[in-house]
Amino acid sequence: MTPMRSMTAARGFTLLEVMIAVAFVGIAMLALLTLHNSNLESVMRAEQLSRAAMLAQAMMTRAEAGQFPDLGVSQGNFNQLYPGLYPDFHWRQEVDPSPLFPDIRRVEIDIFYGPGLSHKFDVVEFMHDPTPPSIPGLNNPAGNQGANDDAQSQGF
Repeated sequence: MTPMRSMTAARGFTLLEVMIAVAFVGIAMLALLTLHNSNLESVMRAEQLSRAAMLAQAMMTRAEAGQFPDLGVSQGNFNQLYPGLYPDFHWRQEVDPSPLFPDIRRVEIDIFYGPGLSHKFDVVEFMHDPTPPSIPGLNNPAGNQGANDDAQSQGF
């Protein structure tokens, strides 16, 4: 009977082997769950970044479509434009003059988002004033008349 007993014992797993196998499976499942959680966080960050980029472009399009922007800083949230859709997003617009060209302004749109508005996405664009600058002597009739008088007095 001894040979029979050794054959049945060789066919099964011991309790120690089963516990080790369960531990390996548990560690593998823990690693997979951690990876899945990290993946979900990455998807949520990408979604927020995409929304911030879309909102920044929408704000810049509004600035382009409107009048030549006034100098200064303005800020707000998106409740007026999109009621209830973007509660965790705020915007800030800063308009600075160009040091070299008086008819060009630098417009920067910042979108703040995330927990505690800790993340920022910004878009910068330079806008040109569509109204032509006034040139002394050409834009007023008196200046043109004076130029004609000078030409006539010189014999032209």
